Amino acid sequence: MKSLSFRVSCVAAAFGTAASLLSAPVASASGVEACPETVVLVARGSDQNEEQGEYVGPQRYSERAPESTGFEGRNFAALFHKVEQRHPGAMEGVYVLALDSEAYPAAMNLPPLAQEGEDLSPLQLMQRAFGILQQHSLGEMAYSVTFGAIDSLRTGARNAPKVVDNYETTTGCHPRWVAAGYSQGALVATSVEGYLAETGRLHAMLTFGNPLHQVPWAKNRAGLPGNRSVDYCLDGDFVCDFSLGAANRALATKAERHASYFLGESSEQDVQVIDAVAGILTSHD
Repeated sequence: MKSLSFRVSCVAAAFGTAASLLSAPVASASGVEACPETVVLVARGSDQNEEQGEYVGPQRYSERAPESTGFEGRNFAALFHKVEQRHPGAMEGVYVLALDSEAYPAAMNLPPLAQEGEDLSPLQLMQRAFGILQQHSLGEMAYSVTFGAIDSLRTGARNAPKVVDNYETTTGCHPRWVAAGYSQGALVATSVEGYLAETGRLHAMLTFGNPLHQVPWAKNRAGLPGNRSVDYCLDGDFVCDFSLGAANRALATKAERHASYFLGESSEQDVQVIDAVAGILTSHD
C-alpha cells in the first residue's frame, strides 16, 4: 500500500511544503499593438512544458485579441477558447500573459506510474511501482519531487511581480489584472494575488486544480467580490479533493481527472465556470 500511495504522497508533500514557503512575493510581453483592457497573468500546471510535449504555443482567442505568450498550457488554452466560443467577444481586449519557462519552470520531475489513457489494476500498479523503485530510490524521488517543485514555485513567486512591472514599464499599458493558475500554478497565482491587490491592480482571481482549495486561510485573501473569484475543483481530482478514492484513481490513471480540466466536451460544472470567467472578463465594475 505504501508503494501504491507513494506518488500521490510525494505530490502532496511537495505542494504542502512549497505552499508554506510562498511568502515571497521574464516573461516577455511583445506583440501587443494596443493596450488591452485586461491582462490575465497565467501560471500553468506542473510539467506543462515543451520537454513533456505540453507547450501549446501562442494562441489568438479572438480576432481582435493579441496573441498569447504561448505558455498557458492546454487546460487554460481550452478554457479561453471555450469562453470565446460560448460568449463571442469576451476575449477581445484580453491579453493572456503566461509565465514562460524562465520566469516559472513549472517543474515536478515525478515519474508516472500509468501512461496516458491507461487504467491500471492494483496488480499492475504494484508492478509499475516496483519497476520505478528499481530505477530510482525512494530518497532520490522524494528529493527530486520536493525540491524540484519548491524551486519552481519560489522562482515563479519571485518573478511574477517582476513580469507585471516589466510589462507595464515596457508597454506603457496599465490594465486591470487577473491572476490565474492551474495545479502548481495556482500557488504562484496565489502568491502574486497580494502584490496586485496592494498596488490596486487586481481585478480577479482564477484558479483550478488548486492544492489550496480546501485551505480556508488561502481563499480570496484579497477580499474580492464573489463574482470575481473562481476556484474550481473537479470531484475526484486528487490535488484538491483529498479523498482516498481520488488518490487511488490518480495512481491508476496518471492523474487523468486532474489533467482533464476543460478538455473534451464541457460538463455542467465546466459551463458554469466558463460563464463565470466570461463575466469576469466582460465586467466593468
